[in-house]
Amino acid sequence: MTRALRMLAAAAAVMAGGLAVALVAAPPASAHSALVASTPSDGETLGELPPEFSVTMNETLLASAGDAAFALRVRDDGGRYYGDGCLTIVDATVSTPASIGAAGDYVMEWQVVSADGHAVGGEIPFTWTGEATAEGTTAPAACGEAPAEQTEAPGDGGHHEAEASQIPVGDILWIVGAVLAVAAAVTVALIATRRTPRA
Repeated sequence: MTRALRMLAAAAAVMAGGLAVALVAAPPASAHSALVASTPSDGETLGELPPEFSVTMNETLLASAGDAAFALRVRDDGGRYYGDGCLTIVDATVSTPASIGAAGDYVMEWQVVSADGHAVGGEIPFTWTGEATAEGTTAPAACGEAPAEQTEAPGDGGHHEAEASQIPVGDILWIVGAVLAVAAAVTVALIATRRTPRA
């Protein structure tokens, strides 16, 4: 093996080592927020209305994404929505003033934006046994606006978390860079293992 090929092989080894370090260090950055608490909790039966409905995640949320990127609303099994649509975002918690209809089964729909910019959401089913505090509307209310009475199909997700499909540009660039680095390392290794032609 010539000196030049040995240098190429050494460079390939260094590149592969750097890539391995990057792969080990990358997973924590790709983790998204996870639900750790809520009011009401999953499957809970409420007989008394709390001051607010809320969800709490395992990390501080990206409040700078704007209220439009967050959602916290309650709907009954007939598809009617309750609440004024106004949200409060404090650290890892999103809350809204509690409002509800007649006794029955309900779902609290939620969506938040993780610190890494990813949106995650889900639904939390619960049962209400108390008196109605509102009539509800056929469409979710927007904070500060009169609710539009138009039919909107309720979401069909479960109470499990659902990650949004968007992939941040930074993740795409990292993936492309990793693929190119691997391809370069393989190419250099193949060249280095070839025998030099005899004179």
